[in-house]
Amino acid sequence: MLPNLRALRAVRRRPGGQRGFTLLEAMVAMVVAAFGLMGLVGMQMTLSRGADVAKQRGEATRLAQERIEAMRAFTAIDATEGQLSWSELAGDTDEATTNVNFTRTVTLEGELTDPMRFAQVSVDWTDRADEQHSVVLRSVVSRTDPADVGALGFPLPQNTTLKRPKNRSLNIPIPATDMGNGKSVYQLANNLAVVFSNDTGYVVQKCEFQVTMASQLDQCESYDAYILAGYVSKTMSSFPASLGVNTQSLSGYDSAREIDCSFGDAVDQNSGRAIAGYKYYLCIIPVVTDGTWSGTLRLSGMAAGTDYLVCRMQFPTAAGLSDNARNVQPYDQVDDSLDNQNYVITTASRCPTVSSLATTLHQSCRTSNSLRAADCPAS
Repeated sequence: MLPNLRALRAVRRRPGGQRGFTLLEAMVAMVVAAFGLMGLVGMQMTLSRGADVAKQRGEATRLAQERIEAMRAFTAIDATEGQLSWSELAGDTDEATTNVNFTRTVTLEGELTDPMRFAQVSVDWTDRADEQHSVVLRSVVSRTDPADVGALGFPLPQNTTLKRPKNRSLNIPIPATDMGNGKSVYQLANNLAVVFSNDTGYVVQKCEFQVTMASQLDQCESYDAYILAGYVSKTMSSFPASLGVNTQSLSGYDSAREIDCSFGDAVDQNSGRAIAGYKYYLCIIPVVTDGTWSGTLRLSGMAAGTDYLVCRMQFPTAAGLSDNARNVQPYDQVDDSLDNQNYVITTASRCPTVSSLATTLHQSCRTSNSLRAADCPAS
């Protein structure tokens, strides 16, 4: 039987038909692959941009946190030359640059007299796709005296909780009356009162009358001064009859004003009764603005016929405690109020040890001292 010619022709045509169809498939595959590659490129660009924005957002957050911590780093409450102070904190705008330009804006709410202020730091930038971004952080900056933080470095007495008396500076005498608005008044005499800042413990006003109400403070004179205060004890039966303090050897203070001192029996702050065997002195030493004073304080009124030694309680060296605060004399460039500058008077041959603290000879008021008249003034 002869073969079917139509079938043979169909078989011979197939190879040519298959080659044309395969080329079309390749072109379709290339188009699909091209679209896929374009998608991959777009995804890569999106990922790259997202990584950039994430990095920039982290940098912006760091810049905002850095600015908030810088505001918390103030070292004084009132304006002090060379230091960042609470009273100088203010809103501002600055710029920083890494791979983009950041604009940092600080906003402070409230007033300088507030116990705390709300702070907002906004960091803005534009990414490479010209899209705006922003990071905003809010926090609170507390008006806490840095001196209080430093007090944490000292051991607490008998493992008790240390608190500031009446929530004000430790340098302010306990009997001083809190008049509100961050001020307290201490009446040295009927015609003399001084006004303290509760935060710094510095004298800020002087009143030449008896102050009984806050409204009277408007009549007081503005005054820059530090206090020098402490206790005087004894080892003999009685104090010298004319005992007092002498400030003639002090220098550097505001000489246009007088130093005012009070001297009398030490008083128990709870009962109001005198403490037997102790005297208390307090001197108001005026200074020019941000000024200092120097020199030696002496006890006076020790009769020439009796041999006395005046010994000062000079505290050991401690971290954060200046020589002036330790009662090392002569004082040098005092720029703070000083309390617990204590003395003991004795008729013994040497200075005593008081509560395990060896005292230091301050004045030799013995007849054998050829310089007794200068070292031990009569008044």
